[in-house]
Amino acid sequence: MLSWGCLQTSQPVSGVQADLKHQLGSRIRLWHRPTVDADDIQPLVRRFYRERGFRPAWTDGRHPVSDAHDLVEALKQAPREGLDLAAYSPARMDSVMRDVDPGLLGPSPSAHALAALDLNLTRSAFEYAAHVATGQIDPAALPVDWHVQRPKIDLVSQLESAVNQHRVRDFLNGLPPPDPRYGRLRAALERFRGIAASGGWAGVPQGPALRRGQRGARVIALRTRLVASGDLPAAAGTSQSFDAATAAALRRFQASHGLAQDGVVDADDLDALNVPVASRIRQIEFNMERWRWVPRDLGDRYIMVNIPGYELQLFDGGRAAFTTRVVVGKQFSPTPMFSDAITYLVINPFWNVPVKIAREELLAHAQQDPGMLQRTGMHVFSGEGADAHEIDPASVDWNTITPEDLHYSFRQEPGAANPVGHVKFMCPNQFDVYLHDTPTGHLFNASERDFSHGCVRVEHPVDLAAHLLEGVPHSSTADIEAAFASDARDSVVKLPSPVPVHLFYWTAWVDDQGNVQFRDDVYGLDHVMEAALDRRGPLAVEPLR
Repeated sequence: MLSWGCLQTSQPVSGVQADLKHQLGSRIRLWHRPTVDADDIQPLVRRFYRERGFRPAWTDGRHPVSDAHDLVEALKQAPREGLDLAAYSPARMDSVMRDVDPGLLGPSPSAHALAALDLNLTRSAFEYAAHVATGQIDPAALPVDWHVQRPKIDLVSQLESAVNQHRVRDFLNGLPPPDPRYGRLRAALERFRGIAASGGWAGVPQGPALRRGQRGARVIALRTRLVASGDLPAAAGTSQSFDAATAAALRRFQASHGLAQDGVVDADDLDALNVPVASRIRQIEFNMERWRWVPRDLGDRYIMVNIPGYELQLFDGGRAAFTTRVVVGKQFSPTPMFSDAITYLVINPFWNVPVKIAREELLAHAQQDPGMLQRTGMHVFSGEGADAHEIDPASVDWNTITPEDLHYSFRQEPGAANPVGHVKFMCPNQFDVYLHDTPTGHLFNASERDFSHGCVRVEHPVDLAAHLLEGVPHSSTADIEAAFASDARDSVVKLPSPVPVHLFYWTAWVDDQGNVQFRDDVYGLDHVMEAALDRRGPLAVEPLR
């Protein structure tokens, strides 16, 4: 009969703990390089142990503690967040913990093995925490115009507190972005993975346009494809006919992909229908990653512009109070991604022509048609700043000037030809990008609306102005329209308080009706992100022997 009180480890607990602390300190002091992995995890690990006095976090000197098992179980949830399970090695950690656990009567593992396990668990904890909280890659290191500062979270202090309070799983589960739009993408990811597990979908063969009333093998393929994605109920049957139910399902698909909702399958529709489900899964994961780059607090009242969605929304108290279509920058003059605040409006503004546009476009127009400058109300100035003075455009022989030698500046009068229209929504920023009206309203009817030089053209500027000026006397839509039609020029109207504006890049999201929306990667940022993720190196690990 065993006497439980007589059981002893081969060494007193205090001695084992001392050996562990020595092992941990020695290993960490041997790290000569500032970092050995892709995410600057090593400095976090170093600070974590130093602040603990090199005490182990995941073992008691003989066994892995319950927090270690909670950590591994939490790491197994990485795929739910769109992360690669292999990056955090939970199965390996499970195996190692079994190997070093002596059970009830076995010999205590070496301090060397326990220290290696402790370090590896800490590394995996920080790797996962950093990825799920602030992203797997730093957008500042990418060749893209993303200028939004990532959230700053003190992971060392938070993990230390979680270990001390035995709340490791709660700590990790609380790190993903709290915005419900991220949560909706997470649910969409699960749904599309379910579609993939069921076999995904086959494409629709190429051919002429498909429309209601047609029959044949391509119609069967179309119906099968729409059933697989949930746009057409499976109960609709296996008819060969492109019937009313098929047309309605196709319109749902078109609406969720930003296509013309005409119920006809043309080349653009075929391209979207034939994107594999695996690609859609990756697209959702990319956008979950971008949500991790976004500030946790966007403001109680703010504007969000979705560049690939060509859409502006004004949120108030978490609800979209106003939505309108927008035109954004062309691929070679992209709209940058940044956050700022609209502080005032300019009614019937002048247009100060940017230097790049003057050199690359305006000069060529003036050379082809010298009278164009005067007809369009364009003023020409020689000199710079306080020394600038207006000159007669006709006094310049524009054909003798090259873009590199163009030392004139241009300002256009308010009016019908002015490309910024009747109002600018000013959020002073380093990019000289702002929201504005436009005389080219027909462009809003295009499904892809990347036509500008970088600024954001707003389809319904009167309504947006009325929302922003809410509470200001004489700011009804009628009053604003009257101001637009008045003789006022370059008139400043201050907002009651600044309204944050966020220009973001979402190629996948879930709308308020629960529909998963996909858009083309207009600036190629998804491809850039995929390449960056593929280049990531593995997490450094400590040798166990």
